[in-house]
Amino acid sequence: MLRDFRRLARLAAVGFAAAAAMGCQSGASVTVDISVPRPLVQPLDVDMGVYFDDTLKNYVHEEELEEYGDYRIDIGASQVPVFAQVFDAMFDRVIPVIQEPAVEDPTTPAASAAVSFRPVDGPRVAVDGILAPSIDEVQFAIPDQTGGEFYEVWIRYNLKLLGADGALLGEWPVIGYGKANQRNYGAIDQKEVALNEATIWALRDAAAWLSFQFPDQAEVQTWLTTLDDMP
Repeated sequence: MLRDFRRLARLAAVGFAAAAAMGCQSGASVTVDISVPRPLVQPLDVDMGVYFDDTLKNYVHEEELEEYGDYRIDIGASQVPVFAQVFDAMFDRVIPVIQEPAVEDPTTPAASAAVSFRPVDGPRVAVDGILAPSIDEVQFAIPDQTGGEFYEVWIRYNLKLLGADGALLGEWPVIGYGKANQRNYGAIDQKEVALNEATIWALRDAAAWLSFQFPDQAEVQTWLTTLDDMP
């Protein structure tokens, strides 16, 4: 009986160790590197300034999933090239710009200070408008959480269209969604590869919205009409 008790104790210890190992799975760290093909769209006949803020350029999503480890998705280095490629196809001329310090007017409230931009390189040039994409959040799900087969990634952006004077003309949410089936990555656990693939598809999805949906927005059509009316 004593031998049976010790045997059961050893089996229980092994079971507890296995459960602990399953409950403390390692996470994943992904640095996304992506290029997108040039969209086949008719470019708008405008000179468009584009502004990328520091958060967009350096964005890293970090999250601890209880029982599944720490996850890190670095998309900062990929976002600007993706947006730049898309904007270059969408407009006749694209001018990267940076934001200048607000110009304070003592006769107006501080909140009314004008926002202005200037080209990153070269002399100041006239632009018809300015696009300023920013990132709001990243969410993801893994098969261990959902009980399904897919790694899924959602990226939510905010896209602002500003006039040449910096006034807000319109803004829209841009949501990119991507997924990758874990079955496509063999028997060996390749969660980082799958999560990277899902993130790439989310970025491509956002790029597709920009390419094909932006020109049809009512505020964009109104803005284009005002440009046509200018002497």
